[in-house]
Amino acid sequence: MLVQVALIAIATLLTSVCVAMPSVLSDTGNSFLKGFVNQELLATLGVIVSITLVSAGGVHIELGKLATRLSINLDRERQAVRYSAYLLIGLLICALVLVVLKPVLAVTERQTAFANGSGVFLLVWAIAVLYDLTRAAFSINR
Repeated sequence: MLVQVALIAIATLLTSVCVAMPSVLSDTGNSFLKGFVNQELLATLGVIVSITLVSAGGVHIELGKLATRLSINLDRERQAVRYSAYLLIGLLICALVLVVLKPVLAVTERQTAFANGSGVFLLVWAIAVLYDLTRAAFSINR
């Protein structure tokens, strides 16, 4: 629940900055984001997604073993792990679309700020999923 609230707060903050002070997130005002929301974002998300998908697979297998050993139903938990894995793949696809369309569609300062803010949000969301699955992996044997 805390992670969801944090994601909503970050999305609200990024949107507010895009509207009120777009120069903070735009390519003209932020050289780091200009150089990061491109193939670098895809590379970073690619590493996060590949690491997390391996972890998700391990958690999914361990939940299956645990359910068999204890004769309990963990289908809901296994579905949540699958959802997280598919969400990461969706985030990577969204980042690919963003990186391809940013140079074409983001012309004004506010548009580049929105594109860069979206890239930051995609990265934060992927890190939140990584955190959630890591926490789940370490709590399986409790």
